[in-house]
Amino acid sequence: MARPRQISDDQILTSTRACVLEHGARVSLDVVAESLGVTSPALLKRFGTREELMIHALQPPVDPPWIAAMEAGPDGRPLQVQLTEHFLRMGAFFEDAVPCVAALRESGIPSEKFLDRKRGPERALRAIAAWLDAAAKAGLVHADSPESTATAILGALQMRAFTAHVVKVHFSSRSTREYVDDLASLFARALAPVRRPTRKHV
Repeated sequence: MARPRQISDDQILTSTRACVLEHGARVSLDVVAESLGVTSPALLKRFGTREELMIHALQPPVDPPWIAAMEAGPDGRPLQVQLTEHFLRMGAFFEDAVPCVAALRESGIPSEKFLDRKRGPERALRAIAAWLDAAAKAGLVHADSPESTATAILGALQMRAFTAHVVKVHFSSRSTREYVDDLASLFARALAPVRRPTRKHV
């Protein structure tokens, strides 16, 4: 008798995520199991319930890399260069996260089970606002309301990912880069410090 195939938790989660994103939130566990060469009871034995498997496979990471980069604070490079780097990281994160969160909601799983507001959306908002505040103190930007600006930045990047998911369109890497460049340019101009005209001595 052949021995059962040995698979890791990471393999199960990766396959579950791929099957959900391809077939929808209601995909049968049999489809996931077949992709791994195991049985659906084997999956449930590992994770307990379908809900737990879905949450582990699809919930956003607690510490996405873009937040850590933002929390490191601004440096001495031009503002637009820094914004472009941050926006590219954020955009890539939301491109992956939005379809996964949408699938969890479609599954009927309460958001409090997979989304910690204080370590998720609220932390993201605080991280951007804190970066803007530090940049303002360094004379890099002028931001009367860092939190409002942070909300606008999040909205601009999340909405693009949300639109792509809803209308089932895949933006090319070139299109994404052009969008980020335009967005970074827009915010760099809007946040540029006010330069007071110097008085001419007669």
